[in-house]
Amino acid sequence: MKWFKVTGCLALFSIIAQISLLSAAELRIWTSAAGTTIEAKFQKMDAKEVDLLTPESKVIKVKISDLSLADRHHLVEYAQADKKILTEVALTIPEEDIRFDKKTLKNLEKKMGFGDRTELQFDLLESEHFLVATTGRFRSQPLAEMAERLWHGMAFQHMNFRQDWGDKKMVVIVTTDEEVYESLGKWYAKWLIENITDDDQAQAASNRISNLWMRVAGTSIRLPEDQQTEFNAFDTAKIFRIQDGSDTSYKKVFGPFPTHGLADMLLTHQMGGVSEISPTGYFAITTGHAYFKEIQLAEKSETQLLDASNYKGDNEFTSASGFKDGRSWAKTLRKLVRKGEVKPDLEKLLSYKSADLTPEQLVLIYSFAYYMESDSARIAAFADMVRRIESNNQVPASIEMAKIFGFETVEAFQNDWIEFIKSTSFK
Repeated sequence: MKWFKVTGCLALFSIIAQISLLSAAELRIWTSAAGTTIEAKFQKMDAKEVDLLTPESKVIKVKISDLSLADRHHLVEYAQADKKILTEVALTIPEEDIRFDKKTLKNLEKKMGFGDRTELQFDLLESEHFLVATTGRFRSQPLAEMAERLWHGMAFQHMNFRQDWGDKKMVVIVTTDEEVYESLGKWYAKWLIENITDDDQAQAASNRISNLWMRVAGTSIRLPEDQQTEFNAFDTAKIFRIQDGSDTSYKKVFGPFPTHGLADMLLTHQMGGVSEISPTGYFAITTGHAYFKEIQLAEKSETQLLDASNYKGDNEFTSASGFKDGRSWAKTLRKLVRKGEVKPDLEKLLSYKSADLTPEQLVLIYSFAYYMESDSARIAAFADMVRRIESNNQVPASIEMAKIFGFETVEAFQNDWIEFIKSTSFK
């Protein structure tokens, strides 16, 4: 009987292994750090290379170290590769490494309109994964390139990102005209009244938009279903309002404020939101990531968070000064932590909300995001955590988060984060 049980287990493990290998052999898109892609099936691998079989039956040999983290996660999960391939590859900045082809950007003859007003007809620039809708004199190519580079960074690091995205476009709306922006806000407030079935919820949502619209430089709206269908677009669009003197952030790739807004939106899109029961940690993770990408790629921050009281939404406003523009954040926090004047607390950090956020709390959120994405092992764990959130629709409890990052206790995880803040690795 004991022999039968062992044999049954071995048979089960054999079946699981076969299923994994079959999944590994499915046709999928593989990505390099430079952004080049190939559609192929996994064939075999050794310690350094993987053989990929194209639909034309051509075998392509690729160095494992040249594959994206998402591809390496796929090999670990479905091809029984050693987990060392996740952590022994040097950390890169995929958004900077991609060789972007500007020829992929295309101006469309079609316009995107909101309501019947002529000023709300937006010109469209199409990239592979985005539609940039603009009015007025605005050069949208740098913003489209930035969006694609940020998209590549997500696809590079997160195994399900490309598959979950599919063939839809994300809409980014930009206006330099205050009257157009105000008119768009009035249209949206009215649209909410007309399209939310619960009258009380509709009125509350419309009032929030009316009260906040002219106070923010970045927000999101829900696209009408007919536009989603016509443009094969996601249901949420990002809006950027360029006011006098704030257009410098949009004249080059990785302008601080738009980098922040789109980095937040892409991670939020991937995580898919959280349940009403357990929203704890969602704000800290998405906001920290947005600031981390803003400062990593633009080398400064121009983003402040708007205290919107009970308003639930991703609204930011831009200021040239920011919170001392992010350049002294690490140095200042390091001193405060070393002196014991600021004591990082993971449980408290995960409960932070925008309405009562202090500058010190904001920098702690940034430091935790920096910590989670600071080396190959941690960023592989961060990708695992994002996938867990995507699957469970909630942020893991702090003890589960600690285990994802390789610690048995929250205290050990927290202490490692604190030591990181005190070190010169936190810049």
